[in-house]
Amino acid sequence: MTTLYIIIWLTLIGFLLTLYLTFFTWYLWPVLMRKSHCAWCWKSLSLMRWYPQCWSSTICGRHDRQLRAQSAARRSRRIVAATSPSGEVQA
Repeated sequence: MTTLYIIIWLTLIGFLLTLYLTFFTWYLWPVLMRKSHCAWCWKSLSLMRWYPQCWSSTICGRHDRQLRAQSAARRSRRIVAATSPSGEVQA
C-alpha cells in the first residue's frame, strides 16, 4: 500500500506543478518581461549602461501613466498659450 500512496502523491504533485507552471507562463511571465524590459525603469535605477541592446524597449504601466500625464500637461500648456492674448505675459 505504501508504494501506491507514493505513486498517487507523486502524480498529484506533478499535476499541481504542471498547473502552476502553466499559470506562471500564461499570466505572470508577460508581466515580468514587460517590467524587466522597460528601458525607463533601467534608466531610473541608473542601470542603462547594462541594458541589452538586443531587447526591444517596452514600457511598463507606471512609466506609461507618467509619460501620458506629462504629455497631457504639455498639451494643455500649449493650448493655453495658443488661446491667450499675445500681449499677456505667461508666468
